Amino acid sequence: MTDKEDRILQKNVDEMNQNTETLQEMKIYNAMRKGIMEGKKREKRRVYTAGLGVIAAAAAALLFTYSSIGLPAKEVAEPSVQTASPKNTDDFAAYRSFSRLEPALASALEENLVMPVGQSAENKGYRVDVTGAVTDGRKVYILYSVQNNTDKEVIHANFALQYEGIQDSNLHKGAALSMLASDNRIQPGQSKDFIYTTSLSPTVKYPKEVNYNVILTETSDKALQSSSNKYRTNLDVAFELNPDMLKAQERILKTDKTLTVDGQKIKVNLVQYTPLSTYVDLEYDPNNDKQIFQLINPVLISTNGGATEKLFYPDIINSDNSEVYSDNTKFTLVFRNSQSSLNRQPDTVSLKTFGISAVEKNKMKIVVDLNKQQIIEAPGSGLELVVPTQENYADEGEILLRHTITDAEYLKYYTRLAETFTDAEGNVHKRAIKTTSAGNFGGYMTSKEGTAVDEMRYTFGKGAKDYPQPLTITLEKYINPIMDTQAVELFSK
Repeated sequence: MTDKEDRILQKNVDEMNQNTETLQEMKIYNAMRKGIMEGKKREKRRVYTAGLGVIAAAAAALLFTYSSIGLPAKEVAEPSVQTASPKNTDDFAAYRSFSRLEPALASALEENLVMPVGQSAENKGYRVDVTGAVTDGRKVYILYSVQNNTDKEVIHANFALQYEGIQDSNLHKGAALSMLASDNRIQPGQSKDFIYTTSLSPTVKYPKEVNYNVILTETSDKALQSSSNKYRTNLDVAFELNPDMLKAQERILKTDKTLTVDGQKIKVNLVQYTPLSTYVDLEYDPNNDKQIFQLINPVLISTNGGATEKLFYPDIINSDNSEVYSDNTKFTLVFRNSQSSLNRQPDTVSLKTFGISAVEKNKMKIVVDLNKQQIIEAPGSGLELVVPTQENYADEGEILLRHTITDAEYLKYYTRLAETFTDAEGNVHKRAIKTTSAGNFGGYMTSKEGTAVDEMRYTFGKGAKDYPQPLTITLEKYINPIMDTQAVELFSK
């Protein structure tokens, strides 16, 4: 199986399991949120979380990733006690044997780059053992376990990495927690292994002193619905993590080149090779007439001594999934590491893309007439309006936007519609909250031929047909692939 086929297969598995395996986790999440909101009404305080929702990632015994729930702040949590960890790292054997690690962490383990930490924190019968950590200054990974020596089942309620002396470390949005098991519940007498990961800003000088915080919560209905910290246990592990631990092995190429696709300019600022990953920092030209959401299948191509290396299928760091960037004009492509480019400066480096997903900035809207039941204006093609029936659990004033997309094989981002809409007289209305089940419509479906159907429900609310028509929905993101293969040489000896 090729890397491409494996990635697509895994994506399909993830999407399938997201619909089936997260239902039980969402029950816990919703109960917790109810208690949290009650607590926040009584005492307001900024609480950082790694995002909302629970994200299942793969099937049983595969990597399970989810986001923190967050906590009320009614009382001061009882502090934990830190000691040297009694747990033997066993050379991180549990992680080395796991087949679904992120490539960056897998490489770090293979090259023995993960630093042993050996620190633990104990509180109320729970113990967190931080066994190891590694960072290349752009990503950080913390390997740890949670031991439950009580008679209560617990789950993570929050997890956070804080750098000493930095009030806001900008590490909360997009931080992820993964585990080497099929679910996140830690039963009495049980120990489970976890991986925390987040992105670091290349413009921030991080200190060596860090604190990793874990908050566990009991899972009884009473505990989950409570707004008190009574049922939650706080554990803090402080240790040193040098952000420059791999700096001597990195290679940086400053490029200052521009990739032009469909007339849109994309500046490539830097290529950074580290033992963990290869980072390419880019920036959309603010004078572009289109809003770009994605490069389609970008490839980083290097030549070295007559050999050619191609890096495919990058992850991305942007303002949607990280606080590294504050707006959507800058982003970073994260490819797998390139050992050949680390060992020797490449002869040439180029970035190639097969197109972009983009919309003209003055067309970032969908205009519909509810009385005529038709779309008046929308970007691109392939969008149709469907009026779902009550049999399909439709609310009053709800529509379905069905978008048929070609060349969707490499698209990562879905359409996102604004939470407000505007009527023909300029009055702004808030999108109504859907009250019925989803029914048979809604979701994103792909075919092996590379086409996709994106079905988006939008609820204008009761009486929306009486508003001055047509109604305008602002687009925050939109799938609109524009195929235009282009490349730019970033470096040449």
